[in-house]
Amino acid sequence: MRITSLLMAVALAVMGCSTVASPSPTTNPSVAATTESQPASGSGSELEGRWATGPVPIADIKAAMIAAGIAAADVDAWVTEVGSPSQFSFELNFTGQTFTHSVETPDTPMGLSESGSFSLAGTELVLTIGEPGNIDTYTFEWSLPGNDLSLRWVSSTEEGTGENKETHKRFTIAFYCSAVFKQVD
Repeated sequence: MRITSLLMAVALAVMGCSTVASPSPTTNPSVAATTESQPASGSGSELEGRWATGPVPIADIKAAMIAAGIAAADVDAWVTEVGSPSQFSFELNFTGQTFTHSVETPDTPMGLSESGSFSLAGTELVLTIGEPGNIDTYTFEWSLPGNDLSLRWVSSTEEGTGENKETHKRFTIAFYCSAVFKQVD
């Protein structure tokens, strides 16, 4: 019951929150809605470089997934599917119009998970992965208060069944939206 109450409080905070001044690296960016530094359309140079979250506790990842509307049972199943690590660390690298995303757990070193191209339009960041005929896209609302990159899942596409798309959504929210990325270089 206590966990359910905590998760409901997180969900209510997400829906009712306005501005959080300076989120910590493990703060759920969907809670940290900012108005101070909304990006404009651009070439992507504002994202150029390497961005990292540092260690993100699995509890924070689960809370971000639930706040994004994923059922708690599906979140728990996802944690089991990924091996029940105690935490993840994530890195995003933007160079020109390409990106790479890497993942690390306490049991696995940082390694490439995805790469592709990206585009920016106002507060929308679209990542494109794959080859023609098998292209996935992730659309995020992004903000850049200071040197903190916050991503909020808007939509994603994937070739495959509805079940595949829901699984993909869970991974996308967990790996991109569960923590603020800080610019490393």
